Amino acid sequence: MLHGGMGNQLFQWAYGHSLAAKGFKVNFVFYEKPYLLDHTRESLERYLYKCEHGDFLKVKLSRNKLIRVLQDPTHPRNIKTKINKRLRNTLLEPFTILPGLRATEIYFGYYQNSSMVYELKDELIPELLTCLENRELSKLEKQLEGSEVIHIRQGDTKTPKNLERVGVLDSLYYANLPERRSTSRVVVTDDVLGAKAILGNQDVDGFYGPEQLDVISSLRVMARSSTLFTANSTLSWWGGVLAQSYGTSVYIPEPFFRNVNPVPGKAFNYPGFNRLPSFFLSPESN
Repeated sequence: MLHGGMGNQLFQWAYGHSLAAKGFKVNFVFYEKPYLLDHTRESLERYLYKCEHGDFLKVKLSRNKLIRVLQDPTHPRNIKTKINKRLRNTLLEPFTILPGLRATEIYFGYYQNSSMVYELKDELIPELLTCLENRELSKLEKQLEGSEVIHIRQGDTKTPKNLERVGVLDSLYYANLPERRSTSRVVVTDDVLGAKAILGNQDVDGFYGPEQLDVISSLRVMARSSTLFTANSTLSWWGGVLAQSYGTSVYIPEPFFRNVNPVPGKAFNYPGFNRLPSFFLSPESN
């Protein structure tokens, strides 16, 4: 089951590949929920041409709140959510999870597992790169190719819950980035004003938000960077995986999240990534 932003959905998509490799028939089901945050309302299907490892399905939920809870197995008030809590373990090795005795099983964990992606890289990376490259590129995408890219995520993450658990990287993290090497260094972000405040007077050549780069364009800009400095964002983590396949140096924060159990260090330690010490905004700063 697909849910969350594109970075999280890519982990779920990768998990579907792991099941398909075992011979299971896979459906990637996306529940359309217009009441969620903007970046979680779209299915990954929009950005993938066709996946040979599973079919994409969409389910529209009822307008009736009670019926909607019963229809949505990811809703916190649905009994299935409580039963399947075990599937939300980011460190659980996905290859050990097998369907039970029922004909159909629903899986809706986040599956943020670096080892799974690495094991399947020969299938996952070419498929994603094909989707990024076999489309009409914007003038800006072409212009930014080969730049050093800093990804800054703030926006919807600056809530008390996210500041405490996921964490929002502050200026100290970005102040420790290595000196620029290429002729250009740019920022890709979901919050241009917030990113400018975080970087202060650091030398960058441009800030690009959702108005200039949508999700797929942002992913390609990160993939085609000369150096990539990620945020603690699963989207830029995937940008790092793709960029590294081109020989790019990729830097990630460590720990990746501030206070998420189980400790997510192992979940994001993709082989070859460089690590930078994390510094997070105080939960009281919101």
